[in-house]
Amino acid sequence: MMRRRLLAAALTVGLTAVAAPAVAKGGEVDGEGPRYHLTNTWAGITHLSFGYGRDDDAVYVGNWDGKGTDTLAVRRGATFHFRNSLSSGVADRVVTYGRPGDVVLMGDWNGDGIDTPTVRRGNVYYVKNSLDGGAADVVVAYGSPEDVVLVGDWDGDGTDTLGVRRGSTYYLKNSMSGGNADRVVAYGHPSDDVIVGNWDGRGGDSLGVRRGDVFHLKNTIAGGAADIVMPYGGRHDGVLVGDWDGNGTDTIGLRNAVNHPVPPRVGSMAEYDERMVEMINAERAARGIAPVRVVPALRAAAVRHSTWMAGKGVIQHASRETALGEAQAAGCDRSGSEHIVRTYQRGTAPDPRDAMNWYMNSTVHRSGILNPTYSHVAVGTVQAGDMVYNTQRFVRNCS
Repeated sequence: MMRRRLLAAALTVGLTAVAAPAVAKGGEVDGEGPRYHLTNTWAGITHLSFGYGRDDDAVYVGNWDGKGTDTLAVRRGATFHFRNSLSSGVADRVVTYGRPGDVVLMGDWNGDGIDTPTVRRGNVYYVKNSLDGGAADVVVAYGSPEDVVLVGDWDGDGTDTLGVRRGSTYYLKNSMSGGNADRVVAYGHPSDDVIVGNWDGRGGDSLGVRRGDVFHLKNTIAGGAADIVMPYGGRHDGVLVGDWDGNGTDTIGLRNAVNHPVPPRVGSMAEYDERMVEMINAERAARGIAPVRVVPALRAAAVRHSTWMAGKGVIQHASRETALGEAQAAGCDRSGSEHIVRTYQRGTAPDPRDAMNWYMNSTVHRSGILNPTYSHVAVGTVQAGDMVYNTQRFVRNCS
């Protein structure tokens, strides 16, 4: 199952004695707090937030029921509480396996589509192929007791296996067995937080790193520049990786103790609007829809409408005649849809993700953002006190 996992099961890297940050996938999720904030695309916006478990629970990610969506489990001592939906509530299955002090990794070890636990003791792994207690199904030795351990489907065969990290070099094994690595690759820096996932849905896991609050993800197991770069969350947030919507692609989640998950990342309204266009196109790209291009000449009209709403303290669309006339004046022969929203800044600098979250959770606005017939867009935003007014104008056939 092309999903799982990284985790620093030990905190020293091989013989280098360099501290390796613990980041979740396959192993225990870093961070504390009972709140989880998940994104399903590479737009840097949160699509789902919920609470589960306790502040200090050990947390794992996996597909526990084989239905294609990753969810959470918490561990208390040697007992695991598996939840089959991304929501609050009681566990769907409770299982005891191993000992309270064991290091535990999760993965699909036999390719049946269900993630199950493996206990690590030194460099010996006790693999369980079902969510039951009892003896291990497979016992294997790999690497050394000091290694940082990763879990992933490195060859795209649907089965998770192990890898070890030593500095910025990764030794990946394509079978649950001892012996030499099947693949050795260098990526990132020794001090990077590292995550593992299937970022593009093509099958097989690859690497990513987090530096501060920016993720740099690679779609192949290789060195070189990242294929995806996305700011998301804060550097103190715990990180989750999983397929939250069952579309075969892994994305990011955050773990913390707050309801508002992502700090603002813009310093001006122009930057706000640029970021929003990036998020619009990320949502479209995730569904194979061509990007929209910016119409600079139309932005003034979008800003003007947001300014008018802010001055009146209302949320109200421009007339169709006005929208069409402004689109034609900007060189577009057809207007599309106008989206407007007012958000509260929560005492901090405005964050365009607030508006995008609202739009994407609205059926009408979501369909407009994802309309493949729209070729161009203009975004205009203004701030009035604690309120932020945003206007999106989608248009067609611009010269």
